[in-house]
Amino acid sequence: MDIYVFHRAATELGFELDAAQGRAAAALAAGDRSLYLWGPVGRGKSWLMATYFDALPDGRKLRVHFHEFFRDLHGAIRANGNDLSAALDDLLGARDVLCFDEFHVHDVADGKFISRLLGELFDRDIRLIVTSNYPPRALLPNPLFHDDFVPTIELIEQALTVLAVDGPVDYRTTGGHETGFAAGWWVSPGTSEQLERLGLHPPGPDESRTLAPTGHPIRVTRAAESVLWIDFAELCETATAPTDYLALSRDFPQWVVSGVPALRTIDREPAQRFANVVDVLYDRDVTPIFLATTPLTTLTADARLPVDIERIMSRLGQLGRRELDSAGIATHR
Repeated sequence: MDIYVFHRAATELGFELDAAQGRAAAALAAGDRSLYLWGPVGRGKSWLMATYFDALPDGRKLRVHFHEFFRDLHGAIRANGNDLSAALDDLLGARDVLCFDEFHVHDVADGKFISRLLGELFDRDIRLIVTSNYPPRALLPNPLFHDDFVPTIELIEQALTVLAVDGPVDYRTTGGHETGFAAGWWVSPGTSEQLERLGLHPPGPDESRTLAPTGHPIRVTRAAESVLWIDFAELCETATAPTDYLALSRDFPQWVVSGVPALRTIDREPAQRFANVVDVLYDRDVTPIFLATTPLTTLTADARLPVDIERIMSRLGQLGRRELDSAGIATHR
């Protein structure tokens, strides 16, 4: 692949590759090694992967998010009598490039499964491109279980070229608010005037319905005309999962999430679900409107924070904001 694919794509977006992006682009273009691209949020890892992926010929490539891949893989394993190799055959077919976005390991059970999965992938004739916010040595950071995961970390470091994409600019803070996720809004406290300015009309009692995107019920206050309106309590304080959010995002390209509280007022598990919601909506480019009790700047104050909160706040930072300042005046940023 010609490295100028990346330079041309950057020029079209109005920037030049920084040194770290240039090294990653050169490694992607070379095509001879699997890669692990890690770095802080907003440094262009996913953009580099997308540019590489789009430049490849159609047909023998797959780009997939961590949550979605795991959902599909577990389903394929069940369908193949718990045979991981056969499940991968079903999912990958004859593909020779697999791009794996937002790789992370926080849970010990996931860690054990990932150890098996990577062993299978590395035995195949497939180029693996991984993006992550973590260097390999920071995966599964829980000190109770980290040492058990070290052999898998060493396998990653042997099988993949590890490159830091850690330039000085968080590009998510420099974009506009035009389409997809970035066209969404963070609204607090959600007054009738604020909703009216956004063209929002709260659902009536007769619009409430129950959906079952992956089999178990989720109560929503509106689901019509490509717009999903759901309360935070139903979305994050019940036993929902990323598979539910992925399924709902396919049918509803616009979401309104009402009643979003300050994270300090809720337990860690609902806070983590909220983080997962933001990840899925961002990756699916769903346009969200969050109706919150607090300005975005105080969302995480004094809270027991979910993992990857820096990435979540960076993504939420792309949203337009309609908030009330201390003088009670509506602001628009």
